[in-house]
Amino acid sequence: MYDVWSRNIRDNVGLVQQNAGPAVAIVVSGSESDQAYWGEHFCRTSGDVFRQDGSTYVASVYERFLRGNFLGTLNAWAEALPGIAASEIQLPDVALMSMVFGKGKRLSPFTQALGNRKPAFPTPMKAPQSGVFLRTVDLANLSANSWIRHLAKSGFRGMIVKWGDEAVIPGVEWDTEARDLSKVDAVRFVWQTEITEDLAREKEWVVTDSATGLMRFQFSRQAQDTLRSRIADLGNDVQVGVNLGSLAISYTFLETALEVLGDDVLDPIKWTNWDPYAWIALCCQDEGQWRAEAAHEEQLGRTGMRELEARYPDFYPKLARLRNALESKTGRPLAIGVLDFGETFWADLGLHQTLRETMDALTTESDRGRATRELFGIPHDRDKNGNIIVRSSISPSADIRDSVLVDSVILDQDSVLRRGVVVGGRHDWLSMPYGGCALFCAADRLEFKGPHGVAFRSIGSEIAVAEGGRHTSFLLPDGPEDMVSNESVLDYSGDNYAKPILGNPLSFEDAGAIMSGLDARDLEERWLRAWQGR
Repeated sequence: MYDVWSRNIRDNVGLVQQNAGPAVAIVVSGSESDQAYWGEHFCRTSGDVFRQDGSTYVASVYERFLRGNFLGTLNAWAEALPGIAASEIQLPDVALMSMVFGKGKRLSPFTQALGNRKPAFPTPMKAPQSGVFLRTVDLANLSANSWIRHLAKSGFRGMIVKWGDEAVIPGVEWDTEARDLSKVDAVRFVWQTEITEDLAREKEWVVTDSATGLMRFQFSRQAQDTLRSRIADLGNDVQVGVNLGSLAISYTFLETALEVLGDDVLDPIKWTNWDPYAWIALCCQDEGQWRAEAAHEEQLGRTGMRELEARYPDFYPKLARLRNALESKTGRPLAIGVLDFGETFWADLGLHQTLRETMDALTTESDRGRATRELFGIPHDRDKNGNIIVRSSISPSADIRDSVLVDSVILDQDSVLRRGVVVGGRHDWLSMPYGGCALFCAADRLEFKGPHGVAFRSIGSEIAVAEGGRHTSFLLPDGPEDMVSNESVLDYSGDNYAKPILGNPLSFEDAGAIMSGLDARDLEERWLRAWQGR
């Protein structure tokens, strides 16, 4: 798989250099302060992510109340259109909408250190043009460049809606001659694979008609046997795939949806997501089928459709009206294309375990390890001790082996690293004999006492990271405050979130409230001063 992943990764970067990324990018956040933060950020990294000449038009909008990503897509489109029109920009074949919501509870306390901006987590990739370390949202958007080109070459006109913390590299190389997407209203992105018990339980499934390549239905997460039975009811000429989340919507669909659902978009009570119910409603041929889906869900012990209809009582009738209006406008039945991504390469930095696994992969020679280095722009060449050292300075007597160091300094000759990852580090003595990861830390003495530890923006004189531990420093106006977690903490709800755990002075909830009240620019500048000062 590495060869395919590598070509697709390099292709995305090449499209930036050819000024062939999206001509229009819309970033959608949840507050006025985030709107300003992300608008500035996207403009700064545009030449590294979208088009090297910086010509991409960036519109930053925010939701004034919860809408969910379905109504939120329509609201953001309506918010962005006047600015696009005023700038006299012609809509490109395919535009990009990047959703940057998410406080990242399950990545506590790292996201609180970033002002509750999960997609703002910095990666090891240093951008050549802006000179900044790209954030997860930047890599997520960079990974969509090849999707945009493929859809445009296939005749699609519309917008990709991309979740802001998902860098997804296809495991296939698409043949643009094989598909005509000029007459579809949407495109679903899937991984067509065999149903397993784990995947059936954890993922949603898109069913495709083998003859037409169009979506037949979507099924929510359920037991493997139940899922297989439901798919069998659709006949033999179908293919199934795991839903990859992000999607593409035609301009005609967006226009029609705003005509039909404009009042709902402005209603502070109604909210809903694309997955799974908007897609299920669009696929249901009549209300009887919709009611049957609701009954089936209740048999599975789930209440999602009931809760949806409590806050949005006319949801299915409105989606049926949308479908009818769209079919009347296009003169054909609703058509939802399906694009198979094959065995995808994901760089998931949004959970503690997957963050650590992604960083650990940088030190390995597996397909995934090499692809991870390609994604972050890290070379594969090693020195005589098996290290990959990029723009870094280390004591020649330090005992460092099989590690990856990027833009880091380690001064003390007694430092020890084995299969460690250090990015943006300023260290005197660093002890990482069991592996581990130190991201953008500045410490006189930083010790990892066991495997699987991660320190992020840890600032101080003496810091210890426990086995499986997580450590960061909150740079509050009245001084730094250390916060920790551990990979063994799997539940970030209830008391684990609302009350202090693991000896922390604050709960993650209280920490989030404090950090969200700080100005984003001031927070970044305070961290930079502290980092440079050590």
